[in-house]
Amino acid sequence: MNAQTLIANVAELVKTKLKPIVDDIDRKGYYPEAFMRELGAIGGFGAVGTEAEGGNGLGLATQIAVLREIGKECGATSFSAWCQAACAWYLHQTPNQAVKDKYLADILQGKVLAGTGMSNTVKHLAGIEKHNLQAERVEGGYTVNGALPWVSNIGEDHIWANTAQIGGGYVMFITGGQWEGVSLQNCPEFCALEGTRTFSLNFKDVFIPDEDIIAAPEQFADYIQSIKAGFILLQIGIGAGVIDGSLGIIRLANIVNAEVNSYLDDGYDSLKARLDGAWAETERLAGLAWSGTPDSLATLKLREAAAVLTLTAAQSAALHSGAKGYLMRSPAQRRVREAMFVAIVTPAIKHLRKEIAAIEAAK
Repeated sequence: MNAQTLIANVAELVKTKLKPIVDDIDRKGYYPEAFMRELGAIGGFGAVGTEAEGGNGLGLATQIAVLREIGKECGATSFSAWCQAACAWYLHQTPNQAVKDKYLADILQGKVLAGTGMSNTVKHLAGIEKHNLQAERVEGGYTVNGALPWVSNIGEDHIWANTAQIGGGYVMFITGGQWEGVSLQNCPEFCALEGTRTFSLNFKDVFIPDEDIIAAPEQFADYIQSIKAGFILLQIGIGAGVIDGSLGIIRLANIVNAEVNSYLDDGYDSLKARLDGAWAETERLAGLAWSGTPDSLATLKLREAAAVLTLTAAQSAALHSGAKGYLMRSPAQRRVREAMFVAIVTPAIKHLRKEIAAIEAAK
């Protein structure tokens, strides 16, 4: 399989299986589990794994393009797919073969659905909040205690990645909904992204065996640098898809109202040009991250610019639509809420700007 064939297959699956249920995902909080599993079966998560690992080896840029294709129709489901792809990325990069052999192929193929509980850790490492999970070393592994407020694409039968603080370091591991001591609680209702199976988590003396360790404390500093750029770049696929959807709305609105819409600041052509430029940079940086030579500062700057562009495009879609864009059933209204999520999901715009400023100040 090549990248072009994969993207064409994903587009067809999105058209036939995702498009008919988008309103239920957005308005009723429906989680599209069948779509996620079918996506895995056709290779939709496999680009971040090699063929030997059970993937298709098409690389990080192709995985981002898959997320974009999903996001053209549904930003929420693109985010759920990002969670799955991010967990696969972590396992692809782990130095520990046992945990890779145990979990990665099933995640790449959608046989097991997976999330990423790394928001708290990423914010903690940026000096934004305290670390919520704490670990202790015990015979054969670790015990973990604490709570996390929001973790997505999870459930009783799902697994996910987490990091716990231990002394002055950190340990990253796989856990799941059926682990003893793990409990899931419903979150307060969100304005969007309700169909992403997002829960708060509690850990009560949860035992994590050594075979489930993604990065031990002595490995963690190097390991987190190996995954961070990919973690961030994959999110650009969500934003690019939301922008594509917004551009489609603008194009339709201009069929009737092109003359008056020409007075708006951000039109189709200018937004499309900005998206094309950002996408070219995404592919360049994804190639670097896939080859193990990420450009951290450029990645942070691109992710921040992509979030701003997503907000701009979605707002423009609503303005081009006029009063119709203010209806609850309007795709433009949904795109505005999805774009807000792209701007606040970790790393949020303010978080990105904090890290960018710190790097530039250290030069």
